[in-house]
Amino acid sequence: MENANFNPDEKRLLLKDYNHRLNNDLQAVLAFIKLKKRFGIDDDEIVTFSCVSIASLSAIQNLMYNTDNSENLISANEFFEEFIKILNDYYSKFNLRFFNELKTDFYIDPKKIFHLMLLINEMVNLSINFSFNDDSEHNISFNLEKIGEKCLLTYSDNGSGIKETISESNMRTALFEQLVKQIDGVSEPSDANSTISIRFSCE
Repeated sequence: MENANFNPDEKRLLLKDYNHRLNNDLQAVLAFIKLKKRFGIDDDEIVTFSCVSIASLSAIQNLMYNTDNSENLISANEFFEEFIKILNDYYSKFNLRFFNELKTDFYIDPKKIFHLMLLINEMVNLSINFSFNDDSEHNISFNLEKIGEKCLLTYSDNGSGIKETISESNMRTALFEQLVKQIDGVSEPSDANSTISIRFSCE
């Protein structure tokens, strides 16, 4: 996109679209932070969640600006490479290591990536609070794959897992379900408490 030749009217429309997306995404982050505060979530968690969200939003905007995809979609692999760096940076104090297991690349709408980022960020906090019970090094991995018209997000950690936590009726479950709803996702059944799989439309 950065090498494309746009006339002044096209540039104005493009900038208007970018600004509109950025404003909406920032408002969504702010709304979720307010929900966390209302539910009494620890301030340190909120600060880290916010930093990861804003840094990730910046990465999404950069990929949107530099994409050469005619439909203004971005590479899932390119985003998650940046996302892993952001997670490893901001969550290093929790002795966490993150792994991205994307095996094939595909293009996806930036709005969908944004909501996926918020969802994964929240699941990381669930792992920190409910799955990891000691000071040893912990790993979190996730994979995103496209299967037909659907996408499948698989998240896992090497602790006791978060499946039981999100199956209970509490405020953490409400936050998790709100984020799954944003991508029109459906949780897939799994026998492993350490693995969460969510299927959703790639569009």
